[in-house]
Amino acid sequence: MRPRSSGALPVLGALWAGALAVLGLWWYNTPVVSATTDWITGAGRITGLLAGYSTAVVVLLMARVPVLERRIGSDRVARWHAMAGRYTISLIVAHTGLIVWGYAEQAGTGLVDQFLTVVLDFPDMIEAAIGTVLLVVIGLISAGAARRTLPYELWYYLHLLTYAAVFLAFWHQLSTGTEFLAVPAAQTAWYALYGTVTALMLWYRIITPVRLNLRHRLRVESVVEEGAGVTSVIMSGRDLDGMNAEAGQFFRWRFLAPGLRWTSNPYSLSATPRDDRLRITVKAAGGHSAALAALP
Repeated sequence: MRPRSSGALPVLGALWAGALAVLGLWWYNTPVVSATTDWITGAGRITGLLAGYSTAVVVLLMARVPVLERRIGSDRVARWHAMAGRYTISLIVAHTGLIVWGYAEQAGTGLVDQFLTVVLDFPDMIEAAIGTVLLVVIGLISAGAARRTLPYELWYYLHLLTYAAVFLAFWHQLSTGTEFLAVPAAQTAWYALYGTVTALMLWYRIITPVRLNLRHRLRVESVVEEGAGVTSVIMSGRDLDGMNAEAGQFFRWRFLAPGLRWTSNPYSLSATPRDDRLRITVKAAGGHSAALAALP
């Protein structure tokens, strides 16, 4: 199901509005910028705020929120996630370099000494440094060339470290960020942003799949070769007509078979579900879809 471009525009507008609100927070809390060091640290604060915001966006785009996937399309959401991830890593690196440079200029110290001072003496910065290293490493291994050289299972487990990295890096934003220290309402909004994204992630990535599996108890009943490279997978379960699904509607499918259990791909129903049966028909277009023909 390919979404209309107009479906993505409101989502893009909302994301850009959030970025502008973050910039507005910096502007509201920033006095007149005159000295060179003010410009450097100001740029460091801006990139830090935007990095914190874009990190939340990256996690949101990983959450498989149905309204986003319907309006935008799962393929496009995945592309947005990858693009937002690259921007986020760039912002994090820029934020780190600019803040250390600006503080070093203000204190008249070297970059290495100032970096150690920031990490060791500022609150929550050791955890933030660990989180930053994790995010940068994850960003590097997610790059196209590196990604193709890794087994998927290894890449998948490394990618899960994103959540730990975000958690570690979150706290220094509130304990050292001038904007959040000066405006308690901004701190509350930041908690709400990250709390909402975390709740969506837990609900749609963990709770919903488990809940649906417990309710419907899907099992592969048979695999039928329909033609050259085309396979139908017929599944049995219970209360399947209660899904209110229609032929042509896509779902993300995870098959607990060797080589497939670590991935979930979107496939459309090729028939309206009955109470105890549903069917997908898939044309082999990649490793995952081709492997469905060998399901036990």
